[in-house]
Amino acid sequence: MKSCDLFKLCDIDRSDADAEQPFVTCLKDQELYGMITFILERMNEVDAAARQLWQEKGGEQAPVPLDYRERELEYFRLQIEKTDRYRSSELYNAEFIDEQAEGYETLQGVFVTLTRALHYLFGEIRSRYGRADQTFLGKMKSQYPEYVELLNFAQQRGRLNGRSKRSYKPVEDAPVLRIHLNNEQFDELYRELCKFFDADEHEELKRLLRGESIDRKIIFLSNQNRLVEVFRRLKYNGFLFETSTEIRNWLCSNFMYRSKQGDRKLNPHSVWDILSKAKGEPSPRSRICKFEWLQYKTQRS
Repeated sequence: MKSCDLFKLCDIDRSDADAEQPFVTCLKDQELYGMITFILERMNEVDAAARQLWQEKGGEQAPVPLDYRERELEYFRLQIEKTDRYRSSELYNAEFIDEQAEGYETLQGVFVTLTRALHYLFGEIRSRYGRADQTFLGKMKSQYPEYVELLNFAQQRGRLNGRSKRSYKPVEDAPVLRIHLNNEQFDELYRELCKFFDADEHEELKRLLRGESIDRKIIFLSNQNRLVEVFRRLKYNGFLFETSTEIRNWLCSNFMYRSKQGDRKLNPHSVWDILSKAKGEPSPRSRICKFEWLQYKTQRS
């Protein structure tokens, strides 16, 4: 079992709109159980490093940020830098930590992604057989007693993906978005985006880009990620000052997208992943609105 397999596992699941054959469905039974073992071993390594850090601090309770009260071990995972073994950004998927927050480039994000992967695997087992093999489960609980509660939670619940359990509710009175462009830039952006909307929606698109509101959702005629990435670029190039949350709410309140299965609502989790973590961005070839004044930047640049 290799880390690259875990990256594929966490990339997509059955619930994603464009998922025709998620990676997890291609695994054989023994591979499903093998990956569960692999994940528990990695969890144990991360927690061992956190405990060692605790001991190095004399076993004393260090100040825990507000978001991590009563989560002491998680807090100490935050302090552990990623190693060569865990250096891929694909393994970083802690929704409650962003690039600017304490904990970026640490093993806290790794642990959260491992938990998410565990839920994917048990979800696939449930879809095939209803429940996991009890003999295997008993061995895992015996070998990793510290994760009994986590294992029970993963194998008993319905679909889980390790993301925040807070339900997303569209904002009824969505805030307008103020895009700070000169007339030439506005016209160029509007003309390019019009290519991805039906002609009878062009006027509503223009109103949205001008900071006005509309009374229905308009349909982006391609993958949602291509649209969302444009607004990520507008933000980091200094043309938007709203937060990622405000931009997400605005996008989800005003747009749908067209997939092979028909017209769909934007997935708020996927929108957030792109806006805040650049996860799932389109390839350079698929990127739209490639203007001189709207440069693409990597996370490292």
